[in-house]
Amino acid sequence: MSAAVAMTDPRYYAIKGGANPHTRHEDQSLKRVDPEAAHRQWHSYVDMLLDGGIDVYLFEPVPDLTGMVFTANAGFLEGRLDERPSTDKTFYPSHFTAKHRVPEAEAYVEFFENFGLEVGDYPDDWMFEGEADAFPIGRGDNLEWIFTHGFRSGSDVGDWLEEDIVGETFHRFQLTDPKYYHGDCLICDLGGPLLVWKGGLDEASTNRIESTFGDRIVELDDTDAEQFIGNSFYVETGDDRLLYAPEAIRAETRERIEARGVEVVPVDISEFFGKGGGGPKCMVFNLGDIDPEAPGLTDDEQQFRARRHVESLRERDYFEET
Repeated sequence: MSAAVAMTDPRYYAIKGGANPHTRHEDQSLKRVDPEAAHRQWHSYVDMLLDGGIDVYLFEPVPDLTGMVFTANAGFLEGRLDERPSTDKTFYPSHFTAKHRVPEAEAYVEFFENFGLEVGDYPDDWMFEGEADAFPIGRGDNLEWIFTHGFRSGSDVGDWLEEDIVGETFHRFQLTDPKYYHGDCLICDLGGPLLVWKGGLDEASTNRIESTFGDRIVELDDTDAEQFIGNSFYVETGDDRLLYAPEAIRAETRERIEARGVEVVPVDISEFFGKGGGGPKCMVFNLGDIDPEAPGLTDDEQQFRARRHVESLRERDYFEET
């Protein structure tokens, strides 16, 4: 098994709905994507992930679903950190708040069914955008669960996650700044420590996160927040602890992170964050450790995993179509 993520290539990436402030100019007109720059930056990021020992599987992009490149919003994977085979884990698709993203859920469900995972459901009127607002911090004895709400996920979803899905207490935090509309825009796991920008939380949440995590917090300032450092992607591969962070990360911030035993890997994703409001974390759906031939997979599911691996797709000139 190896660490793995799912992504969507940016062939249809564009700014369509303007659902977050990053997508609009000061006059509120929508920004425009440079397709060549997006293609180049996305593939460079994929190469960095592969170099770090991370397998990359791809969702099939759908015309007009311009936000699929931000796949962290796909849903919530129950059991991601467990040692159970992936066939024993359940994917819960997001209920998107932005109307133009709602149809994405069908594409994600189809992928995970073919990938060999169970797919669960929950009431249609519950607002929830998956691992972007519900995610673990730490490992082993230091494992804690976080749920954020205020913009894209309803506060009542936290009860369901605690009682019916994870079976653990979630620390719940209220988001207050529309520029940081998901919890993973301002809180990032470092495998025990965590990055936190407190400016996007209400006062009660700030007090709770300080009392809960104490000296585990690596605090981000306003400049770090503006560069979306809180939306970095942390992953463990073997003995390596890697943080894929926006290229604009300052030397001082990088040093404080690396003092916690984490290697920072700077990534140029300016065409995505600068126009779509999504950084390295938003661009990947964390699958945890994946065995391409896990026990319980059918032949069709094994073949699907093989076909949807980015290296297989590159060998078949899949991206020449873009």
